Amino acid sequence: MSAFLAVVLSVVLAGCGTDSGTPPPAGLSPSPATAAPAPSEAASVEPEAAPVNPVEVLARNTRRAYAACGGCGGVLALSGVDLQAAIDSLVAEHSKQAGPPLTRKNAELALYGPSGTTPKVAGDNVQGYDVLFYDASGKLMLGRQVKTFAGKPNQFPNRLRAAAPTMKYEGELLVQVAPGVDAAAVEGMMKGFWGNRSDARLAAYQNMWVAFRSPDGRPLGLWMPGARGMGVPG
Repeated sequence: MSAFLAVVLSVVLAGCGTDSGTPPPAGLSPSPATAAPAPSEAASVEPEAAPVNPVEVLARNTRRAYAACGGCGGVLALSGVDLQAAIDSLVAEHSKQAGPPLTRKNAELALYGPSGTTPKVAGDNVQGYDVLFYDASGKLMLGRQVKTFAGKPNQFPNRLRAAAPTMKYEGELLVQVAPGVDAAAVEGMMKGFWGNRSDARLAAYQNMWVAFRSPDGRPLGLWMPGARGMGVPG
């Protein structure tokens, strides 16, 4: 089963993270974010109508990730002054936090979202998503939280565990790692997260994914914390 899931993810995300501008495959579309917060990582936050089969969950997540990724199928709906203001806001917010500053390149990539949506930056002192993507009717289609991480690899599992509930265990966690961190190191951080959690605990994370970027915006892996070993290394 795990090998099959890995093949599904690799096929759907083939080329993701490049700057080719290739549109997403036909039929890919985002799913709405859940509204109800999860009380703990042991609790499931799967919406009633959402899939529960692991293959279906993984396929749904990869479609959403592909549709929102800068360099994959994502779209940058802002331009000019509005774009620069949004980038400035994200950079300013993350310069005040404990991690290293967010680069302007990754701030821009964080503003790419599903076609037909417009990003809204949450602003300073707002817990949870840093960027929210709304469709033309005002419906929330995706939430993305942005983090920078330059700590020791063994500290990453706790950072991910702490971030997930503020995201309602739903959507994307975009992580900017330190200079010199490669895809293999990123995969090792995810293995550390999976390694000390049972499948039952991981189930709470099934509706989210983690996208890693270098400071210059290079993709370093897309991983599903709720699906042990599932992801694309770079």
